[in-house]
Amino acid sequence: MKKILTILLLLTITLSANTERSLKMMKSEQRVALVIGNNSYTSKRLSNLRNPVNDAKAMELKLKSLGFRVNYGENLSVRDMDKQLNNFSKKLRRGGVGLFFFAGHGVEHGGKNYLMGKDSNLVDKEDIAYESLELNKVIDKMRNSGNRLNIVLLDACRNDPFSRSAAGGLAKVDNAKGMFIAYATSPGDVADDGSGKHGVFTEQILSNIDEEGITLNKLFKNVKRDVYNKTNQRQRPWTHDDIIGEFFFKLPNFKSTEIKQQSVQIEYKQPYIEEDSTIKDKYGNNYKTVQSPYTGKIWLDRNLGASRVCKSFNDKACYGDYFQWGRAADGHEKRLSAKTKNVSSSTKPHHTKFIQASVNWLKTRDDNLWQGVDAQNSICPKGFRVPTIYEMINETIKQGMKNSYDVFNSFLKLPSAGCRVNYTGAMYNKGSFGYYWSSSINSSRTYKIYFYDKHITSGSQYRTYGQSVRCIKN
Repeated sequence: MKKILTILLLLTITLSANTERSLKMMKSEQRVALVIGNNSYTSKRLSNLRNPVNDAKAMELKLKSLGFRVNYGENLSVRDMDKQLNNFSKKLRRGGVGLFFFAGHGVEHGGKNYLMGKDSNLVDKEDIAYESLELNKVIDKMRNSGNRLNIVLLDACRNDPFSRSAAGGLAKVDNAKGMFIAYATSPGDVADDGSGKHGVFTEQILSNIDEEGITLNKLFKNVKRDVYNKTNQRQRPWTHDDIIGEFFFKLPNFKSTEIKQQSVQIEYKQPYIEEDSTIKDKYGNNYKTVQSPYTGKIWLDRNLGASRVCKSFNDKACYGDYFQWGRAADGHEKRLSAKTKNVSSSTKPHHTKFIQASVNWLKTRDDNLWQGVDAQNSICPKGFRVPTIYEMINETIKQGMKNSYDVFNSFLKLPSAGCRVNYTGAMYNKGSFGYYWSSSINSSRTYKIYFYDKHITSGSQYRTYGQSVRCIKN
């Protein structure tokens, strides 16, 4: 049993080095937004609205003043909304913060939410899915971009066009892990278009959004309170908050965040290191986790299969396993080869893992084993996956890292584990180069990130080469 000591300490609490670094990162990171407002609709089932275009224009100007690059559209067709979304998601791959704002008609059908374009032709309910932009598509595009943070703001909970009553509203989302979503009103309820220049929900966002140093969560608590009061308790905004880390539309003044000296009583635990037994891979290895100060993402604290966190950039005990499809001698040296052969893995440290025997990599399911889509058979522990190349770049190159010393001294402590040659099984560049697989595919190859003492970059390689893997949390 670990001893626990309780002591009194006089602490001078100031902004931590990590917080300072996070604020500096937030100041320089990309901010990009897609803002759409649709007033006018050609379908007889969708009434024209008063304020969405006003809301969108005001939101565009406000976000630009807060450092966002804004893609803007008003009264867009469904096809144009889709084009804007594709352009928006490409920009998100460069990292940073993404924000999607939509004002207009939103319809729930079959438990899913749909955003209406000006040309959404609704004859019966079955048309909804084909005549609109599905919210899940927006969420998936943003979430899969690998950037630090995504925000969705929806002033779109209007009446159900197929209901004779005033019923309507949007449904809760179930695929928005790692995102912040704010609805104008509670799921299933209807939002007021507003009698003034703006909808009540958007109006209160605009009133609160540029308060210095207010966190995203606190901002929308204030918005919820103000909307609730302004509508005589008829409308209550709702949020889905699954983000890690903080975000400020207007960053706090660093000096104002200092906390004065104070006396506190704390519980002090003797230094003790133990593995987190809840994170275990299929080979019985235990891991802890680390959180990125740049993106808020959660990573395993070491390479897959490594016995410990690195003590130096050429520490062999932290190299881990080398993952590959197979060697030329085994008959499946190319990623798209349909020929496979059972290969048994060595149990010795720093060996090659062959993922799974007797699989056909031409099939989507077997390809998913590598990427971590198949939770049961993924090479990473349960709840983790192989990162995309964008996620790896966002933690390294995007943070100004230039060589192996930089990446070792980062929170990931990436070692120079070298690479296993596909046709001989021999190791090369061990202790001088680091090679890390991603799950992003480039034709018949897979993207990787690699580094040495003078450079760090990304490229692509056949998976027949044995390279290290660092897993990221789903």
